[in-house]
Amino acid sequence: MIQDFKNLLFPRLCACCDENLMKFEDVICTFCRNELPLCQNYFDGDHELHKILYGRVRLHQAASLFYFEKKNNVQQLIHDLKYRKNRAISAFLGQWIGEILFQAGWQNQIDIVIPVPLHKRRLRTRGFNQVEGFGKAIAAKLSAKYEDKVLLRKSTTKTQVFKSRFARTDVVQGNFYSKNIESLNHKHILLVDDLATTGSTLEACWMALNSAKNIKLNIATMAISK
Repeated sequence: MIQDFKNLLFPRLCACCDENLMKFEDVICTFCRNELPLCQNYFDGDHELHKILYGRVRLHQAASLFYFEKKNNVQQLIHDLKYRKNRAISAFLGQWIGEILFQAGWQNQIDIVIPVPLHKRRLRTRGFNQVEGFGKAIAAKLSAKYEDKVLLRKSTTKTQVFKSRFARTDVVQGNFYSKNIESLNHKHILLVDDLATTGSTLEACWMALNSAKNIKLNIATMAISK
């Protein structure tokens, strides 16, 4: 009864279509969940990120949950997370892909999950890092440590979605740096982000992390641009 009254005052809405959620639904309604363009998670080195980052990042394995296209439901979902501050989306997607990664055998392989960081000014403005819940949920599922104090951001930039790879690289290279990098020596790292487009942000993060000795890198994203 109390929960029904709360739902009347503060309705639970689908993060994709803004329709009311049923009692058994969480974050995304059943219809939208079935319509979301799921990626095929190729764990044998044939994921799209391997192709995007070929020759730029020494990438072991990669996975993305959705394909991102302009004006599709995934764009609405990420917009709801980042700009309407629907933080529940982040952990929900982390639990979703975390189960996929667990079934794919990533459990007990990943030592540390590291989120792509926000600059402290943008963090103050937004109030949270949109990939924090995502990374923490994955870390919990894979029995790994979540660490957000090793990889840091020097500056903040305007969104780079749909810029060319080379234009984006010029902006983001050198924007990241590592702290206490020796703590990553000989570790298997999972770098997590919301959206992969040209791969330049992920490449810049790799450049900051690569000064650690003998590391292995996996990447997981909420979505990848199609």
